[in-house]
Amino acid sequence: MRIARSLALAASILMALNISSPALAQTELSEKASIRSILTAVVDHDSLVDTDFVGDAANVETDVDAVNAIEARVNGTDVVIPSSIVAPISVGDRDQILTIGRPELTAVETVELAPGAIAHTSNEGVTTISAVNSDGSVQIGTIIDNSSAPSRFDFELGLPHGGSIYELNGQIFVLDAAGELVGGFAPAWAKDANGLDVPTQYEVSGSTLTQFVDHDRPGVVYPVVADPAYARGMISQVKWERWRNGGWEVRLTVTALARWTQPINPGFVYSAGLADLREHHPSSMQYKTMAQQWDCHVAGLPGTINIDLESYRRSWDNWRAGIIPAILQGNPAKACNW
Repeated sequence: MRIARSLALAASILMALNISSPALAQTELSEKASIRSILTAVVDHDSLVDTDFVGDAANVETDVDAVNAIEARVNGTDVVIPSSIVAPISVGDRDQILTIGRPELTAVETVELAPGAIAHTSNEGVTTISAVNSDGSVQIGTIIDNSSAPSRFDFELGLPHGGSIYELNGQIFVLDAAGELVGGFAPAWAKDANGLDVPTQYEVSGSTLTQFVDHDRPGVVYPVVADPAYARGMISQVKWERWRNGGWEVRLTVTALARWTQPINPGFVYSAGLADLREHHPSSMQYKTMAQQWDCHVAGLPGTINIDLESYRRSWDNWRAGIIPAILQGNPAKACNW
C-alpha cells in the first residue's frame, strides 16, 4: 500500500510539473518501481518546464526519517530543512540567520524527491516542496491541485536580531539591524498546467510574508504551481583578489538574488553589491573605477557569469558610451573592462 501511495504521489507531482518524456512514458509503474527512481526522473527532465523545483537541488544528504531532513552548508550558506512541515527552515550564516515557516497544512506524507529536495502532501489539495539549490538558495514550491485548495499561503519569517523587511517594487528583501542586505525573495510567480501565468502577489504584515494565488478563476487549468525562493546577499563568491599589472584584480560571481533582482531593481543590486564588496574587500574596492565597472556589469548581468574588476583601468563616468562600440566590435566584454 505504501508503494502504491508513493506511486500516486509521484504521478501527481509529475503531472503538476507538466513533464512529457518518452523515458517516463516507457517506465513500468510496477510495485518494484521505487518512488526515488520515479522522482529522479522529475529532476532529469525538469529543464523542460519553468517550474524548477529540484532540477538544481544540491547533492546533499537527505533523510526524511530524521528530525532534519537536510542539514548542510551549501555555497557558504547554512541550510536546515526539518522533516516536519510545522518546523521552520533555517537559512543563513552566523548572526544573519533567517527562519522561514512553511504554510500551515496537515501533512499526510513526507517524501524525498532527490538529494536536497523533499515534498509534503496534505489533505487540503496542496503539495509543498522544500529544496536547497547548489547555489545556496532555498525554494518552497507549492502545487495547487484544484479550485477548492487555499489561495493564501503564509510564510512566517524569523528575522535576524534587529532585522526588518524591506519591499521595493513588489520584491521582498530582509535587512539586518544596520540596514544592510541579508537576503531576499524572488518576485512572486504562479503558473497553471498550460504554463500560463496565474495572478499572484506578495503582501507583508509584521513578520509574515503572504503569497496570494488567484487560481479559482475561469481558464485556469490545474494543477497550479507557485514558488517562493530565497537567497542571501548579492555576491556569491570572490574567486580572487590579487595585485597584478600595477593594480588590483578582482573576479567574482553573483547570487541568484542578484539575477532575480536585476530586471526589476538594478540600482539595488548595484548599491547592495557594492556595499558588500567594499566591506569585505576595502583595499581593492576603494577605487572609483571599480564601482563604475561593477555598475556596468550589473547592467549586463543576464549575460555574465564571471565578473572581472581591475583597479588599473581609468575612471570613466561616461562608461555607458562604450557599450555599443564594444558590441559592434564583437568584444562585448570590453564594454565593462575598458
